[in-house]
Formats: sequence, structure tokens, C-alpha cells
Amino acid sequence: MINVLLAIYKRTRTQIYVLRARKFLTYGKGLHIGSKVRLWAPHSIKFGVNLYLGHEVSIECNCVIGDNCLVSNRVAFVGRNDHDYKSIGVPVRFSPWIGNTSDSRKNEQKNVVKVSDDVWIGFGAIILTGVSIGKGTIVAAGSVVTIDTPDYSIVGGIPAKVVGSRFSDKEISRHEQAITNGRFEFSEQGYNHWIVEPGKE
Repeated sequence: MINVLLAIYKRTRTQIYVLRARKFLTYGKGLHIGSKVRLWAPHSIKFGVNLYLGHEVSIECNCVIGDNCLVSNRVAFVGRNDHDYKSIGVPVRFSPWIGNTSDSRKNEQKNVVKVSDDVWIGFGAIILTGVSIGKGTIVAAGSVVTIDTPDYSIVGGIPAKVVGSRFSDKEISRHEQAITNGRFEFSEQGYNHWIVEPGKE
């Protein structure tokens, strides 16, 4: 009974966040949003299916996150060009900001974070706008990602660099086929209630 009540609470919390962000948020099924999450974008945030956002995640930019991604606690997606700090004669505190309705920068492609499918972003990582995180990538905890990452890479550090590979080329093919042909469904009641059925290779 406790698990059912907790699941209802978590679903309700997710729906509250979705309602608050309805002006700029689109999302797929299986979305989980932890506590104290901030969602804001000058234009849009798009979430795929089965996305997990941990506690205290902060998304403050245009962002696209793919399917089956895991975003750990205290991860931040932030704009690298949110303030026009080069405005001569204007203190940075009063400089043009991307959130201003008259600011044309809010629709530019360079002000977007793109996260592909099957990505795990570790605790406390920071992802800057203009970055594309490749399919299957793992971002180490505490990393600052300032450039694009290759598919199935493991990246870490400040700034983040490739430190390894998640799979071999042969394993990538098997992994992707098993996901494509599989069935995966999330439940707020916990892991024992999930459907995890990799497809045949």
C-alpha cells in the first residue's frame, strides 16, 4: 500500500511540473521528474519517452532530450550565451538577456542542448548550450560538457573529454537491435514493476 501511495505522489509531482512548464514543454510517456526541479526555456523543451530527471535538476535553456535517458540529481543545462556581456556601456547585470521577449537569440540553434537516446548524465554535471550529446553516451559526475560527444562515448572532466567507450562496434549493433525490438515501460512503483524485455538480436 505504501508503494502505491508513493507512486501516486510521484506521478502527481511530475504532472505539477508538466503543468507549470506547459507553455514550452512537450514530452513522451514514462516521464519521471524528481523534487525541486527547475524547467524553463526561452522557446522549447522536448522530452522523449522514459526520461528520468533526478532531484534538483535545472534546465534553463532550449533543450531536446531523447528516449530512455537518465539525468541524475543536480544536473544543470545552462546557456553559454544567455547574457550579452559585450554590450559596451551596459553593466552585465543590465545586459540583454535571452529571456527578454524582444531578444532574437532565443530561437538560434546554438542556444540548444541536444541529448540523444540512451544517455546517462551523472550527478552534478553541467551541459552548456550548443552541445550535442551522442547516442548512448555516459557523462561522468561533475563534468562540464562544452563540446559535442561521440556516440557511445564515456566523457568526464572539466571541460569534459572522451575517457572511454561504452561498447565495442559489435556490441553497439547488438545493443541497438535489442532496444529496437524490445519493450520497456516505466512504473513509479519501482524497478520490480517495470517492464524490461530486450528484443532478440
